[in-house]
Amino acid sequence: MLQKIITILFLSGDPLSVKILASIIGVKEDEIEKSLEDVSKALDSIGLSLLHTNNELSIVTQSSQAQLVEAFWTEELQGELTPAALQVLTLVAYLGEATRENISYIRGVQSSQSIRTLTVRGLISRSGEKCVLTADAMKHLGITKVEELPDYDSISSSLKEKLTTRSL
Repeated sequence: MLQKIITILFLSGDPLSVKILASIIGVKEDEIEKSLEDVSKALDSIGLSLLHTNNELSIVTQSSQAQLVEAFWTEELQGELTPAALQVLTLVAYLGEATRENISYIRGVQSSQSIRTLTVRGLISRSGEKCVLTADAMKHLGITKVEELPDYDSISSSLKEKLTTRSL
């Protein structure tokens, strides 16, 4: 159960309620609650912590790792965008409104880190689970509307079809 909790919290990237976590793993909420001390110990041993607020759980870095985290974010914010971040930015642009789940599904990998990077840089904005391209991103791309992107109609349709097919 320990590995399952950590895996789901890692994949989520966002806080999850104990109720949702229990549902995903297929156990009762009290079983999750009973495992939290062990989860916390396991995370502590690798420089992470379990944050438990408002009946939601998330994995965060320990304060002792603050310098390392700061160095990482400085590089992320000043360096060029990674290929992963560029993929996510492209998906948000062509989908119009994209959820973290849909982005991760299309890419085939967890995308929370790239979404955070793009949000912090002001290239996408988030409202709940939905990500949209910002005006700043459009300025950087030299467009006034997303329809000006190369092959917008066909790529957008293809991506949306892929998501529709998944839902069936």
